[in-house]
Amino acid sequence: MNIKELQYVIKIAEEQSISNAASQLFVSQSTLSHSLNKIENKLGTSLFDRSTIPLKPTYAGKVFVETAHKILALNKELYQQIQDIAEYKRGALVVGVTHLAERYYLPMVLPKFRKKYPGIQLTIKTASLAELETLLLKNTVDFAITLPNDNPQLEYRPIFDMDILLALPVNHPLSQRHPCRDREYPELDLKELAQEEFIILQPGRMIRETALDACRKAGFTPNIGLETSNLDTAHALVAEGYGVTFMLDVIAHNAPQGDSVAYFRIKNFNLYQTFCLGYLKGKYLPKVAEEFMQAKKVR
Repeated sequence: MNIKELQYVIKIAEEQSISNAASQLFVSQSTLSHSLNKIENKLGTSLFDRSTIPLKPTYAGKVFVETAHKILALNKELYQQIQDIAEYKRGALVVGVTHLAERYYLPMVLPKFRKKYPGIQLTIKTASLAELETLLLKNTVDFAITLPNDNPQLEYRPIFDMDILLALPVNHPLSQRHPCRDREYPELDLKELAQEEFIILQPGRMIRETALDACRKAGFTPNIGLETSNLDTAHALVAEGYGVTFMLDVIAHNAPQGDSVAYFRIKNFNLYQTFCLGYLKGKYLPKVAEEFMQAKKVR
């Protein structure tokens, strides 16, 4: 059984369709059907139940796909180890990143990486935290720049912290009372915002849970005026005077001067998010991954 045959069966299982899998693999449907029949004849059993739409793997098919994933992972790790021995002059990496890491972290890392490893082909997959976890568990990416979770199948190595600030419209009375000078953010007591309308990220985002927990500890439940999917939208709404929000300092640091937003550190709280290099536990991590660990704190 060669690597291409393993990849064919895995893709059919993922797509649950020979025609869709053929399109993804850039081969004709007849070529893929012929290859599948050849594999099944060699094994002496069917790998998919053709009587169902979408296609469903048989028990043998499930075992085949599970084992095929392991074989491909081992094959890739072997290749990476040999590349490391050969000083990684050629090769390919697939790196998963959050949307935030894509915008603020990769521009710091990739130019240095490209200069040091010009022969490495990089593929970047940008996804949500939940999607990145799935990509890691399926071994679809070599590693990811993401936030840690408690999945026992994954390992995380901290890279950098992002502090969590408060963001208010620049014409807000509290902003007028505590002006910011040269990006030295003044402190603000979270209790002073108990009556304000908050812009909060949607459920499933770690900064949301951190923010809500901080408000509870400060003695109030925040009045949520709007839930949004990303911090850039929240930042833009604050600039327009829509409400107040919790903001990562990297966005404040990269915001242009005079962006109509005032930023504050939170008195008596030390809130932050730690971004990590995440990978499948026990997986061989190529030496070039260390380049992604060398970034300075995002400021």
